Amino acid sequence: MGFNTIFTKNNNITVRDAGDLVQSGQTVSMVLPLSFRLPDGSWWLFPIEPLISISGKNTIVRRNVAKSERRGTIKERWAEDDLQINIQGSLVHSDLYTYPSQELSTLYQAITQRKAIEVKNELLQLLNVHQIVVEPYSFPFSKGENVQNYSIDAYSDDLYELFIEVKNV
Repeated sequence: MGFNTIFTKNNNITVRDAGDLVQSGQTVSMVLPLSFRLPDGSWWLFPIEPLISISGKNTIVRRNVAKSERRGTIKERWAEDDLQINIQGSLVHSDLYTYPSQELSTLYQAITQRKAIEVKNELLQLLNVHQIVVEPYSFPFSKGENVQNYSIDAYSDDLYELFIEVKNV
């Protein structure tokens, strides 16, 4: 029996039996919905809210001082590394005997683009992430004819201006 946590407006957590929700076809409001921009420019909303995990780190250039009597290194520069983003979830067709082939096809189309994917998600926006690049992804075994699980590993991708305007003096 699967359980799903649902946040209410006062941030209390309510636990409901998710198995009944899926089989009855009821919709469950999403706390942090996720949308991807598809190659044709349209937005695709994940039909069931995925689990999003984010981790980050700082990159620090450290230098050892030769013959120093002090402990440790000198830290020269700090930079924030890319955020690592893991997205996991399930695609579920409302008919118990039908595979979610259309949803899987749309997700596959989005993650195999040869460019960064624009994303809409409140958590990602709070961390100033507006586009991601996907590295590994998987569609592991899923129990049920109408279910396909997925896992996506991605990195945040910021837009950089690589060309510098040169002014003639």
